[in-house]
Amino acid sequence: MKNAVAGAAPWQDSFSGALDLEDIRAAWLAKCAHEYGQRYVENINPWVGLVEIQQRLNMALLLAERSAAGFSLPIHILPDIRSLLDLLERPGAILSGRELQQITRVLHGQKHYASALREVNDTLTEWATDLEPSLPLLRHLQQALDDEGELLDAASAELSAIRQQLRQGRAEIQRFLQGFLRNPDWQDYWQDQLIVQRNDRYVLPLKTSHKGRIKVIVHDRSASGETLFVEPLTAVDLNNQLVQDRQAERLEQEKVLRALSAAISQQVPSMRRALKYIGRLDGVRAALELGKDYQGTLVQVDSRPAFDLHNLRHPLLCMQHPGQVVGNPLSLGEGHHQLVITGPNTGGKTALLKALGLNHLMAYLGMPVAAEGRLGYFRQGFAVIGDAQDIHTDLSTFSAQVSRLRKVLEQADQHSLVLLDELGNGTDPREGGALAQAVAETLLSVQACTVLTSHQEIMKRYALSRAGVALAGMGFDAERLAPTYRLQWGVGGASQGLTIARRVGMPEALVQRAEALYADDREDWERWEAQREGLLRAAQQAMDEAAQARMEADKSAKRLQRELDAARQDRERAAEQARNEWTQLLQNARSEVRKTIAALKSGRDTQAASAALEQLGTPFQMAEAVSVDLPAVGSKGLFLPLRQVTQIVRVDAARQRLQIQLRGKQVWIPLEQFRADSALEIPKEKGSTQYASPENHPWRLDLRGQLREDAWQALCRHVDGAMASGRQQIEVLHGKGNGVLAEMVREFAHQDPRIIQWRMARPEQGGGGVSELELR
Repeated sequence: MKNAVAGAAPWQDSFSGALDLEDIRAAWLAKCAHEYGQRYVENINPWVGLVEIQQRLNMALLLAERSAAGFSLPIHILPDIRSLLDLLERPGAILSGRELQQITRVLHGQKHYASALREVNDTLTEWATDLEPSLPLLRHLQQALDDEGELLDAASAELSAIRQQLRQGRAEIQRFLQGFLRNPDWQDYWQDQLIVQRNDRYVLPLKTSHKGRIKVIVHDRSASGETLFVEPLTAVDLNNQLVQDRQAERLEQEKVLRALSAAISQQVPSMRRALKYIGRLDGVRAALELGKDYQGTLVQVDSRPAFDLHNLRHPLLCMQHPGQVVGNPLSLGEGHHQLVITGPNTGGKTALLKALGLNHLMAYLGMPVAAEGRLGYFRQGFAVIGDAQDIHTDLSTFSAQVSRLRKVLEQADQHSLVLLDELGNGTDPREGGALAQAVAETLLSVQACTVLTSHQEIMKRYALSRAGVALAGMGFDAERLAPTYRLQWGVGGASQGLTIARRVGMPEALVQRAEALYADDREDWERWEAQREGLLRAAQQAMDEAAQARMEADKSAKRLQRELDAARQDRERAAEQARNEWTQLLQNARSEVRKTIAALKSGRDTQAASAALEQLGTPFQMAEAVSVDLPAVGSKGLFLPLRQVTQIVRVDAARQRLQIQLRGKQVWIPLEQFRADSALEIPKEKGSTQYASPENHPWRLDLRGQLREDAWQALCRHVDGAMASGRQQIEVLHGKGNGVLAEMVREFAHQDPRIIQWRMARPEQGGGGVSELELR
């Protein structure tokens, strides 16, 4: 991680370092998904022009809106291929398969980012074109490489042919050597029944004691010396051919890798550009994720060097103590250019000072901030915070502070944000106070936006007596001996040193003596200020309650707006779903109409057709359907239009219709066209083909016109007979019709373990009306 931006002015690094920006940057880096996002975070500089800052914030706002709508960016762990791209820019460079696979993963990532950006139409959608990879190149890489970066046979036709030849050669030599191992005359020659490889050649493990009994070439010896790895002379040609094939494979692989590398080298400039976009997108996404940890918001940065904030908090403290950090209002630059903050030690003065500067830097980086309101644009920032004493350079606490103050005074102007902590400390209080006031007056004269903290009494008087200077103090609860961390405007916070000393048990006589000494050198206005602090605390509480009420109102308004947006989206989705359902319903109705007309054409039954068409309109009627008891499957009865006895095959309760067996076919009819009568007998239909044994018709079984259950039994008997006769294939004639018998045959074939395979017959053999079954 970089602690300083290359080319940055010294005051920039000093300001960032004093405000713990690198701690924020470290937390930001941890949220990044890949190296490119981390590189963006490491190199981004807060000190840029206002236009670029606003572009950063606008991009973060667009991604936040996308995420809230459910369109988040992909989170991929992408490999770092920057060195590979550098290598590809050299003429004739060749990458390995694993390196090419890394580039393939990045191209996949580009494709996913481009797809994600196209999900929403906004300014970021324009980036999709630059992110989209070369799809032909990506397909070529996918066809050529497996997940481990090994070349596939499909990488080239030549490579596929060579590998096929290699596989055949390996199989041939292994069969040849297996013959040696299985030869009964040589069983005792071998140490193991294994074929092994030595020096890219297939060899056999011969016992040393049997050396010379077979004509062989010795390639290696075991560590114990009891085994020789030998190649029979008759296998030399086969091994030689394998060696040649392997060499051809290596040459072809090198050729393929060279071609792939050359194709990628043409895309290097576009890939570098895409990686910058990917890094920025991931960096901004990570900033939004980090913002959730400290309840951050994206705020506006005004062009003026002024700010107006409320609920200002330190983001690092928010992450360490979730929900416990006190927020404060803070504004400067409109009417006042300086703010003097006083109060007890550990009261939160320094934390508030750092929070102000750090939140400005984070906003300049395009990050959410731990505050609400409006930030200002400052071209420079100076911070004198903490003890910079250095024993090696003979700098004491005070001299180090003065040295840093000198640099601030030389460069600060009306576009600067200056943060000074404990100004004037480290020397005689009177001299330190005088110096502090002089520094404050100088900064006020150039209208630098300055926030300073001090315990000096003179600084309190200075703030109350000067136009353009505001005074505030950090609250302290003397009863609990604890700071409230609340900023109280218009009043200087007392140090409370003697009060704390009495509460913690210092001898009373000592405390009284200290109070007497202090009273001799104390101004009357400070005594009066301490007395009225209780009243001001009550006023501050009322202000806090009002601010809390305003925040709650704002939150309620935002929540209501979100609910309205969600309701509108739900209504649009429901309308779209209804349209789709009605469209599907209409399509189904049209399909049923065509089927009904086709089924009834031969009978020219216009009454049945009319009834069927009326039945199809049932789903479109608003009236509630009357519940009717439906007959069961298998019930006998009379088909009224033709006065013909029939039997129910299926029941459709939703559409109030029945499927019956009629003249060798199964047709759907309205419920009202059927009258149940169990006393009726179904006549045998002429031309109905019954079960034929394999002896009579061994090559084909005709099931046309039969009921499903009867056809199932007939097919079962037919298979029994065919198996008993030793047949390996049978044919079943079921016709095309409505597909019930064809579906029955397929189901039978999948369930019966005696059937190996089911398929439709060829067109000249009956096509979809005939099934062919292969038997075990």
